[in-house]
Amino acid sequence: MLYIEPNAGVEPVVKVIQQARHSVEINAWLIDDRAIINAIRSDARRGVNVQVIAESLPQGVPYMRVVREYQLLAAAGAQLRWAPPRFTHRFAQDHAKYIVDDNGKGPALISTANFTYAGFHKNRDYLWISHNPTVARVLAKVFQADWNRRHAGAVARSVPNLVISPGGEKALIEVIEQPGPIDMQSMEFGYIPRINYVFERKGKLARIIVPADLSAYDRGNLAPLIHHGVQVRFMNKPYPHAKMLVGNRLAFIGSQNISWVSLHHNREVGIILRGRAVKMLRQQFDRDWKTSRPMQK
Repeated sequence: MLYIEPNAGVEPVVKVIQQARHSVEINAWLIDDRAIINAIRSDARRGVNVQVIAESLPQGVPYMRVVREYQLLAAAGAQLRWAPPRFTHRFAQDHAKYIVDDNGKGPALISTANFTYAGFHKNRDYLWISHNPTVARVLAKVFQADWNRRHAGAVARSVPNLVISPGGEKALIEVIEQPGPIDMQSMEFGYIPRINYVFERKGKLARIIVPADLSAYDRGNLAPLIHHGVQVRFMNKPYPHAKMLVGNRLAFIGSQNISWVSLHHNREVGIILRGRAVKMLRQQFDRDWKTSRPMQK
């Protein structure tokens, strides 16, 4: 089921955590929302094993905020491990945002939102709650591999509609290349030659929403797309933190930004959607498009 932020609020995340019977596994780039911390505390008190993987060096985040996050989680009764070293250095991050109940036997949540107050009250973000047991089991295996400092290996590629990075570029290109129009919301737009190329080929069939405070570097990457007819607009409120693609048949939401590091080095998790979710995402994009202002050539 699809949830759109900030409309849905934090309740869908809290509910997934509360539904856990024996264990809940949480991977978060940032996690300090009070309602989520309280749900973790409640789970721990009733004997649920709460495991959290968090990024120890989130880019641009003050160190003391990370320390406070650790203190909150420890006080709530969670077991916390920092992300594996291969995802915690200058050129890689554990940027994934997902939750799995009962080692894959319960629901799984995949999020574009960080588990923070802004994620559920200030930003345009999306959540997907899956009751597909195959999706949940694969995410649980990926989590346990990262928890135990092992490589996830082939299991990360075993479900076609799960997009797990490192290695997410091909799946995003397949979504962009589907016949017909394509819309995207992204807080970044780095230089990914093949992605830039497929957007240029779409031309006027492509629309992109980015934040009004987009960097000069990312604006430069968008300039050739605009030259080829791609329509780009800036959005102020809510802040477009989402990473979303939507066409006529397929859509994508996830933690993956349009950047080389995000797609090829980070731990990221996303999902390709079909059916009613596609219609909901296109409708939300259309509403956001109307309130955004054009980026000039």
